[in-house]
Amino acid sequence: MNELTKTAGKHGEMGVAAARTIGYRTAMMAGTLTDPLSATDPEFVRMGAEKVEAVAEATSAMAVGVAELQHAWLALFTGPVQAATLALASLGTCRSPLDLVGVQQRWWEESVSAGMNAGMHFVESAASLAGAGLPAFHRRARANARRLARVQR
Repeated sequence: MNELTKTAGKHGEMGVAAARTIGYRTAMMAGTLTDPLSATDPEFVRMGAEKVEAVAEATSAMAVGVAELQHAWLALFTGPVQAATLALASLGTCRSPLDLVGVQQRWWEESVSAGMNAGMHFVESAASLAGAGLPAFHRRARANARRLARVQR
């Protein structure tokens, strides 16, 4: 839950910063209508380059997140299967009905535990993936809003 809360907060911050940046850059673009030489402002080149850089950085972060999510997804299935396999292997050691009850109890406990652990890992991985690509855009949007606010003064 903490990861999702942080992600939501960053989305809000980024939305405000992006709105400010769009306002500044729109004004700059409108200025080129009256002064065509202002179209040579390096800010116009920077707009495209920074988006490409942010996408590359975010894609890399999300690739790691997807791999972790796949690992968690696989654990959802393999954990209970592993517990069942161990229980089946333990059946050969049963010498009494009480031993059989013990094997069944261990199988049930290990299956539930494996499922719960895998489920929590999956949820954590999904929450992490939801915000994995965000820092690249968040950082640039806030930096742009600060920089353009200084330029406009």
